[in-house]
Formats: sequence, structure tokens, C-alpha cells
Amino acid sequence: MKLNFVPVNIFRETPEVTFLDASVEESNGSDVVIHRGGATSPPDLNSFEQYYVHYHQTDNNLVIEGDRIFTLLNPLWDEPHHIIYLNRFMGALQIPIGTFHRSISGKDGSIVINQAIRDKQFEAKTEFNPISIENRIDLQKAKSKEPIIWLWKDGEIKRIKDSLFLKVA
Repeated sequence: MKLNFVPVNIFRETPEVTFLDASVEESNGSDVVIHRGGATSPPDLNSFEQYYVHYHQTDNNLVIEGDRIFTLLNPLWDEPHHIIYLNRFMGALQIPIGTFHRSISGKDGSIVINQAIRDKQFEAKTEFNPISIENRIDLQKAKSKEPIIWLWKDGEIKRIKDSLFLKVA
């Protein structure tokens, strides 16, 4: 499975100011998500992780400030478990419809803009309900698989399949 990252175009950058185009083609929703401190979204429930899943929205998450670690689970993928150490340089992480996801900010928090692509059946009241992994054997099985790691290193996005990385990171 190859994840998509929508690139940003930096027009100009000085030591104190960055001008960039963060457009996502066909985006019809812009959500700003602010985490204070090392926030987790959605938060755990009864010591079990929770995840969001969208059925009528494709997410395009771009870190504006700070950094965020996304976990993606999709039992239908041949590699169902991905961990993305997302920062601004990587562009917007595209999260496909039907993919379970959660995020954790670095200790100083983060700001993300999600330039979503929503279909006509989108309704906020049904798209943002956390789902616990507690009673979902399919999600537990996906989470138990060795994750694919995505990170920014040496000026490019790296895809790593190595459990040793998790032990030393």
C-alpha cells in the first residue's frame, strides 16, 4: 500500500515568514484541528484506543505548526497498519474513505488543516464518531501487524518496514 501526500508549494520563505500554497484539488471542506500539548484524537476510552473513520470524506491533513503522529488502520489493505510522523515538509497526508485513523501531537501541540473532499452524503454528525478498538477484532488484528513507518528524512518521504525502528525511535 502506498499512501499519498499532496505536496505544498512554497512561494517564498524567510527566517520569520513562509508563504505557501496548500491547495488540494476538489477540496470542499477546510477543518482546522488544534491540539494543545501532547493531545490524542480521539482519546482512549476505558484504556482502549479509539479511531475515526469517514465514509463520505477523504482527509488531506497538512501540519501547519508542530508535528503529529498519525496511526492508520485498514483491515482491507495488504499492509493494514501505518504510522506516519507527519510534518509540514511532507505535504498533506491523504486518508482514504474507510480508513480508521487517530493522531497524537508532539509535546508542544500542533495545528493541522484538513482540506477534506466530501461527497453529497456527508453529514458531520455521522462522520466524527469515535470507534473503540475494544470490540473490533478486525482492528485489533490490523493493529497487531508490523506497521509501515512514514517519515521525513534527508529531504524526502521515507517508507520503512522495520520493527527495529520502533524500538530505537
